[in-house]
Amino acid sequence: MHSLKQGLFSSAVEQLIRNEQVVGSNPMRGSKCAWRILQRVKVKDALSLTFILFLICSCTNAPAPRAAAQLLYDPQYAKGFYLEQEGADKILHIHNPWQGAEGVEYTYRLVDRDSPEDALSSMTTIPVPLKRVICLSTTHLAYIEALSQTATVVGVSGIGYVSNPEIHAAFKQGGVKDVGYEAAISYETVALLRPDVVFAYGVAGEMSAVADKLNSMGIRVVFLGDYLENNPLGKAEYLRLMAAFYNMEEKADTLFRTIIDDYETAKGLVRDIQYRPKVMMNAPWRNAWYIPGADNYLAELVRDAGGTLLGARQGMVDSAPVSLEKAYTYAMTADYWLHPNAARSLVDLRNMDSRFAATPAYRQHRVFNNSFRRTPGGGSDFWESGVVRPHIILRDLIGIFHPDLLPGYRLVYYERLED
Repeated sequence: MHSLKQGLFSSAVEQLIRNEQVVGSNPMRGSKCAWRILQRVKVKDALSLTFILFLICSCTNAPAPRAAAQLLYDPQYAKGFYLEQEGADKILHIHNPWQGAEGVEYTYRLVDRDSPEDALSSMTTIPVPLKRVICLSTTHLAYIEALSQTATVVGVSGIGYVSNPEIHAAFKQGGVKDVGYEAAISYETVALLRPDVVFAYGVAGEMSAVADKLNSMGIRVVFLGDYLENNPLGKAEYLRLMAAFYNMEEKADTLFRTIIDDYETAKGLVRDIQYRPKVMMNAPWRNAWYIPGADNYLAELVRDAGGTLLGARQGMVDSAPVSLEKAYTYAMTADYWLHPNAARSLVDLRNMDSRFAATPAYRQHRVFNNSFRRTPGGGSDFWESGVVRPHIILRDLIGIFHPDLLPGYRLVYYERLED
């Protein structure tokens, strides 16, 4: 029994030494102390062993190893991120944040902003809660606004595309700056704003060069791929991701549960309907007509609203071009026509192509565009606040396709095109 205890003790000491060599700031200090104790003390019982191990641990000056990361938030609808907890830190994992990316992952550590300076030295370590933010996409503004944290935004990319009135007011007063966009980003302006983080979106690898430049200036960049999510609730779920940067997870959970409930309630209105109108979407662009795939965000909204999107390719996400002749064929059988590019009236649509005036949707005034909340600079609140209000967009579409189900309903994002 004595030899067994001695063997257990020696193994324990050796393991402690190995651990010390891995994590300790002075790998030999702890091991020398351990062997001095081993040489001087005989192990007589389990209590002695426990006491000696305590003394050995006390001799080391190594910091305690980090706690193993545990899953903190596993998205229910979104596919582009998940969160872990590691001690007091939150670990954000972002997957493939731009179209066509494969095997690309960014990992960010969200650390209390009052942590020691050396804990915040990495460009992938973000101090939270955020105090100063630059957003390169208007969708990011929507998540921040939903959390009532718009006052933290100090920079945007293209003020003309922004719908948020608080941002416009702050811009007029000088509290928010326009930093430009893509290749025209003003690095000097970004540097002067001293942001905690720049929220960016990726288009292929184009933004990588921008991120590298900003990182070299000591400015942190976080890529978000919310625009790639093809479930309407998946886009809205990035609200939960943004909340992690503000330590507002509880508020985000409450908001997101409400969004889900409202979306499912609206969806339930059309669950048992027999009439599912045929829907045409978009208009010609550079001699091609792009139609979303059947797994696309817009196609799912149409389907959940009780409609059928014509020309949507099964198993496809991306919008794909069809010939103008094929598109005209679809248009001649469509009950409704949505998103006819920049058209704001039937006259605009007829000026694109006189043949459009012969389509049933045109003749019956069933052409609708998501342009009711368009900005003078060409932005659209459909793509801004709409990302956190998919339940409202869904009700708009139900109000269009099945007005009898929502009597007296007033459209929020859509408008009917008139002469």
